[in-house]
Amino acid sequence: MMAKTSYGITVAHRRGTKRGDGFLGYLVQEWLLFLTFGMLLIKSIILMGFVYSHNQSMIDMSRGIKNITYMPVCAAFLLIVTAFSFLAKNRGRLWLLLILNLLVSFLFAFDAVYLRASGNFLSTQLLRQTGNLNNLWDSIFAMFRPCDIAFFFDIPIIAVLLIISRNLVYYDSPLFTSLKARLTAFFTVIILSAGYLAASHITIDVYGHNKNNYIFYTHWNPAQTICNISPMGYHVYDCYVFFSDFKPYRLSAKNRNEIQAWIDQKNEKLPSNRYKGIYKGKNLLVLQVESLENFVVGQAVDGQEITPSLNKLLPNSIYFDNYYAQVNEGTSSDADLMTNTSVFPIRNGSTFFRFPYTSYNSLPAIMGRHGYNTKAIHPDNGEYWNWMKALGNMGFHECIDARSFKMDEIIFLGLSDGSFLRQVKDTVISQKTPFYNFMVTLSSHSPFEMPVWHRKLKLDQTLGETKLGGYFQSINYTDGCIGTFIDELDKSGVLDNTVLVIYGDHDSVHKYFNDEIQSIKPSQAWWLDNDKRIPLIIYSKGQKPETIHTNGGQIDLMPTLLNLFGIDESEYESTVFGRNLLNTREDYVLLSSGEFRGSIGETKKAEVLKGLEYADMAIRSDFFRNK
Repeated sequence: MMAKTSYGITVAHRRGTKRGDGFLGYLVQEWLLFLTFGMLLIKSIILMGFVYSHNQSMIDMSRGIKNITYMPVCAAFLLIVTAFSFLAKNRGRLWLLLILNLLVSFLFAFDAVYLRASGNFLSTQLLRQTGNLNNLWDSIFAMFRPCDIAFFFDIPIIAVLLIISRNLVYYDSPLFTSLKARLTAFFTVIILSAGYLAASHITIDVYGHNKNNYIFYTHWNPAQTICNISPMGYHVYDCYVFFSDFKPYRLSAKNRNEIQAWIDQKNEKLPSNRYKGIYKGKNLLVLQVESLENFVVGQAVDGQEITPSLNKLLPNSIYFDNYYAQVNEGTSSDADLMTNTSVFPIRNGSTFFRFPYTSYNSLPAIMGRHGYNTKAIHPDNGEYWNWMKALGNMGFHECIDARSFKMDEIIFLGLSDGSFLRQVKDTVISQKTPFYNFMVTLSSHSPFEMPVWHRKLKLDQTLGETKLGGYFQSINYTDGCIGTFIDELDKSGVLDNTVLVIYGDHDSVHKYFNDEIQSIKPSQAWWLDNDKRIPLIIYSKGQKPETIHTNGGQIDLMPTLLNLFGIDESEYESTVFGRNLLNTREDYVLLSSGEFRGSIGETKKAEVLKGLEYADMAIRSDFFRNK
């Protein structure tokens, strides 16, 4: 039976339903659309509240609202999302709105998690890196915080509405049942929203004059990008950037000249000093230690040294105590990159995944030209972070991965540090000299859950059950493995003519779990702050101890080492983004976030910041080929 309501809309009555139920069904259908849009807008503000909060495990809504630069742009992108609900009719619209809401909620929640883990947001580029997730789920889940439930606060409300609407009457008006009408509504919203975004792009990006507030532009600072284009807009634009990678990226002559001029003007042209060539002819062994932060070096907890093996190296080392991690989304692989090329990683995604075949005037290539046998040795699979393909292309004569080792003890990501270093020592000892070996460790990776039999530190329960306590145990285990490895090299005589370089790949426990560290009671001042510092230790038998306080970072290691090994600056000064930390008047470091540490004038910051963008352009365009 069909009936007309006072609103002039046809109602399909069900047996036992009242005439007013039809209007209630109408309200549910219409207002859920507006409710979903409003909720997604609030969730966009919540995400921005995480981004700009002083503590990224807390939401600062006032900063969230303040830092969505173009609120109408944010609204336009969300309208495009909700417009897809017009493709369904009646009750199907309710379910589609719920699905759209859930998808966006999960996307924003994982943005918040990934922000804590990497300082960036989820990217389509991660689709190329899914193989890395096999052993990382524990680390990923460790990044969730209770406050992330805020992205799902409205879901119970919508669920109740769906339950209520189960027995409601739905209208047969053309707006809900006519495919033509629904497609018209869908395309109208899409076209109007896209038209507004296009007009904004022309007004702000093309003819605007505020260089910090572009809309469709990947800023060197991810927070600025998402601030300008909005959280949902960020992901839409990221998809465009992803597919644009399949086209060759070409630099104009102007861009090429700007990049080269930036590199050249960075060179200080200082006369050589006493460090030049002091290690000439020696072997070079670089050991990149997983998650090694600087604050643990030389420290003890409950009367026990955390890094006794590293501490023993310091009396014969040049130790840099203001050395900073500069990794971006590629994390450990970015450390591989900067150490061996002195070039900042790309701004979006992993350099090794996106551009494994880019050419560099690299450390292994230069050492190889001077007669060195070069090897890159990892205890993980070569596909992990795509490191084998990238480092092989970089110029290493040989790349050795997990397939060359007996996998007799697995700790979290792969072969344990103890087994790896025990098995690799014969390769190091027996190889042709001079050699350059680049090696990494794995076992001290987050979430710092070392097997009980490898926990040597005796910690009180309050500290022992925290992530910081787990970190101490993990670093102490790796340190012990390194000590045993060094002893073996020393017994063989290889260490007599080998320079050993040890540094951390990136900060970790403070990066991921700083909120927990600050809440530990009682606390000790030395563990409260690390500020992205990682240790850099350059050890050589007979070396007089020195501590260098100059602020520097991972892009500076390559030119520093080449100078120590007596390689003339003319072989690399026109291709490196870093500087020699043992012969410089500068005392600053630029982090991947665009922040500075050390002493640098405000007027110079803008010019130095261009290095992040220029490095991105250089990698994407294969700038260094044939240089």
